[in-house]
Amino acid sequence: MTTASAPSLPSYTAGRAAVVTTARALAARGLAHGRTGNVSLRTGDGRILVTATGADLAALGPGDLSLVDADGHHLDGPPPSKEAFLHAAVLRARPDARAVVHTHSPHAAAVSCLNGLDADDALPPLTAYHALRVGRLALVPYFAPGDRQLAVAAEERARTHAALLLRHHGPVVAAPGLDAALEAVEELEQTARILLLLRGTDHARLTEEQRAALRPRPPRPVALFSALAVKKALDDSVLESFTSTAGVDVDGVYEPTNVLLRKIEAGGRPDVLVGVTGALAELAASGVLSASSLRPLARVGIGVAVPPGAPAVDIASTGALVRALTSARSVAYSRTGASGVAFAALLDRLGIAEEVNSRATVVEKGFTALAVTDGRADLAVQQLSELRFVPRARVVGPLPEEVQHYTELSVGLGAHAAGRAEAAALLRHLTSAAARDAYRAAGLEDPRR
Repeated sequence: MTTASAPSLPSYTAGRAAVVTTARALAARGLAHGRTGNVSLRTGDGRILVTATGADLAALGPGDLSLVDADGHHLDGPPPSKEAFLHAAVLRARPDARAVVHTHSPHAAAVSCLNGLDADDALPPLTAYHALRVGRLALVPYFAPGDRQLAVAAEERARTHAALLLRHHGPVVAAPGLDAALEAVEELEQTARILLLLRGTDHARLTEEQRAALRPRPPRPVALFSALAVKKALDDSVLESFTSTAGVDVDGVYEPTNVLLRKIEAGGRPDVLVGVTGALAELAASGVLSASSLRPLARVGIGVAVPPGAPAVDIASTGALVRALTSARSVAYSRTGASGVAFAALLDRLGIAEEVNSRATVVEKGFTALAVTDGRADLAVQQLSELRFVPRARVVGPLPEEVQHYTELSVGLGAHAAGRAEAAALLRHLTSAAARDAYRAAGLEDPRR
């Protein structure tokens, strides 16, 4: 009798990279010394990545992270920090948070030892940035390191406070993303230093009205319209990395550019749009997109896929491609996407349009490779990155260079969103070096300069 193996856990590559970046930044900024401090990130499926026990944040790598469940129990990787239960408790209390940072930074730790602290507002509002990034700091009673009762007390306090100060220990900050958590714990340490400098002096604090005016509003999701060509890269890592660091959700709509244009004509207003470069230029000229925000993103060629397990077909030359297309029982392609329009024109140029179209499987929208996995077609033709979105399909390769058609893709901001910090942050992320690595891995190429 055979025993079914347990399903493998996701790799969380983008999340791991984001935690590593934050951990190293904590060490570089003097907020974590030696093997102290820890960082956690709630993944999209509700699990938690947390730094391993004894990890040196300055030298942290992706393999130095543990995976725990929502209660802090170890699932995978090296043994987690003994404070993993603290991180899990705070995240349970803060459904608005994805990230938690805990440090033993010296000035905050010093303040945690002072008498006379306000249990609900341990650091007075001395600066605007403390009020903006940290808010009210709750004091948590002392518990010995590793005591599970610390998690119980922290969870109770975290329901009303995103930032905690552990007595004789250090700060814990929860935030929508790792960037905000890092900024908050750094600001908290700076305010603690200012408080210690001001002790014994007559100093002013922000008024309650001033604090209220600085209270941050939760960011609303960024509306993204995107061509299908980049969906695999976005799904695999790019958007996970963005939400982990920026703490902003993305509401994505993925269709061929022609379909996205119709949605815009019907009143759709994306904050960020990824599509065929020429179409975006026209939208910018008409005022729908911000012309100054347009950036080249990638380019992608057309490829061919066959059913899983099928032998590869020869498409190395134009003649071989013609033989493959005319001998196939059915060829699947889309007539709405950029690749489908180009492929239909290619069939005309090759003089085989009538023969191929008489038994073609026309996919109105979506991924043509699905047609070779469910038996509707022998060959699927689409942009290479779209073919790779269907993992069971076998991608044979690109069309011969002499008949290849490249689609240039760009990204831009909706005119209404040009001043939105979250939308601008997503655009920067989509054009970052890390995102370009993800595009290449998904079958796209760097844009032509």
